[in-house]
Amino acid sequence: MVRNFRKPLIVASPKLILRSPLATSSLSDFAPGSSFQTVIGDLASPETVKKVIFCSGKHYYALNEFRKEHSIADTAIIRLESLCPFPSEELKKELAKYEKATEFTWSQEEHQNMGAWSFVQRRFQGKLNVNLRYAGRRPFACPAVGDAKTHSAEREHVLKTTFI
Repeated sequence: MVRNFRKPLIVASPKLILRSPLATSSLSDFAPGSSFQTVIGDLASPETVKKVIFCSGKHYYALNEFRKEHSIADTAIIRLESLCPFPSEELKKELAKYEKATEFTWSQEEHQNMGAWSFVQRRFQGKLNVNLRYAGRRPFACPAVGDAKTHSAEREHVLKTTFI
């Protein structure tokens, strides 16, 4: 539909992602025939992967940086870019690549009772027959702890427990 006025594009995203070169797309990603990817797989070699980590949002960039810093090669990180409708078929295709994987983890930066964990856990178990291990912050009454040092310590703990 062609309109005689222009609408602004509103992007609800953290500044970290907007400024990151890792989060940019090429023009070919917007070409005819391309579409939004609800699940983005990893480039890790499927033969060596023993552990698969699932996440969504900007948390992927922290996980990927931690993996590179610690030279972890036996772990794949799969991103869920859309949770609803749940991308069961796309996830089945990604999981089929990692036949040797024995451990599956959901990692999130948010507290256990505030992120996507309670939503995805049931769907992974019911639709994909995959039991996920949780790696994230413990349940908490408020979204932030209110102290920068505690927040940083919790963030490091989440990253370490994800890869253990």
